[in-house]
Amino acid sequence: MIAFENLEVRYQAAPSPALRGLTLSLERGIVGLLGPNGAGKSTLLKALLGLLKPSGGSGTVLGVALGAPEAAKLRGRIGYMPEYDALIEDTSAYEQVAFWGELSGLAPEAARDRAHEVLYFVGLDESRYRAVSGYSTGMRQRVKLAQALVHSPELIFLDEPTNGLDPDGRRRMLDLVLRVHAELGTGVILASHLLADVERVADQLVILDQGEIKAAGSMAGLRRALARRVELRFLDPLDAAQEAALTELGTVLEARNGLYDLELTEADPGGAFSWAQAHGATLIQVTPRHDRLDEVLLRALHPALHPALPLAQNPAQPDSEPSINTAGTGR
Repeated sequence: MIAFENLEVRYQAAPSPALRGLTLSLERGIVGLLGPNGAGKSTLLKALLGLLKPSGGSGTVLGVALGAPEAAKLRGRIGYMPEYDALIEDTSAYEQVAFWGELSGLAPEAARDRAHEVLYFVGLDESRYRAVSGYSTGMRQRVKLAQALVHSPELIFLDEPTNGLDPDGRRRMLDLVLRVHAELGTGVILASHLLADVERVADQLVILDQGEIKAAGSMAGLRRALARRVELRFLDPLDAAQEAALTELGTVLEARNGLYDLELTEADPGGAFSWAQAHGATLIQVTPRHDRLDEVLLRALHPALHPALPLAQNPAQPDSEPSINTAGTGR
């Protein structure tokens, strides 16, 4: 779907590149582009859209080279939902989405037909003839999604699609993102600073910080790495000798009142019961810690404070393990 090699993007007046050393290959699916504000997410989207020309390296989107003469035609195959509003306040959602369909290359009649279809898809069919000035924030976000879909793109870029939404609005928007891929077969690049949003919908993850890729991999690979994290509960706190022997199971991350967080050396947590029997301890519960994807973000952004996940040779392939960059190389 997207590939780039040592990609660099520089703003004209900036002393240093906004993006540097980006090398990655992304398969078709839902890709979460995660990072703090100012990490370079929007810059990357603009480069992939052809709005910013790379100052170094190379890249392709849907097989078309970035910066190539035919890159302008690529926009007819891509939808873009910007972070900020670009709506015409005194115009109805239907008129705007139909107009954007024509701008994307559809004939006027086809654009009007598609406007009805996509507004129904995003749940705005009953409000489509109202001026958007009376819309709620959630409705405005769905108008932006509809305009990104009106020309049936192969790939859409969503820049902070849940920005400004309450919990229910976020849930509805993320449900729509899942439907876009599942029902329409459209590839999705979702840029966000909210880990929970990315975790809910993405099957691949890319973490950006200060213009570099800090981590990349499939969500399945990340979860396999995190599946080694367990919490062990013993009937009684372990004595000093038993605690020292826990290193036979893996790395002890935290110990408190008979509870021990471990990162296991072996993937099978059942070995913990054999260990307990051999060391005279009574193990009463083993709890997998599958809900710690936030640690991936912390490890990627602050490698000196958090141990790195295992390195991978093929980041962001569908079944690959995660890759964490701790050397500032962008790989």
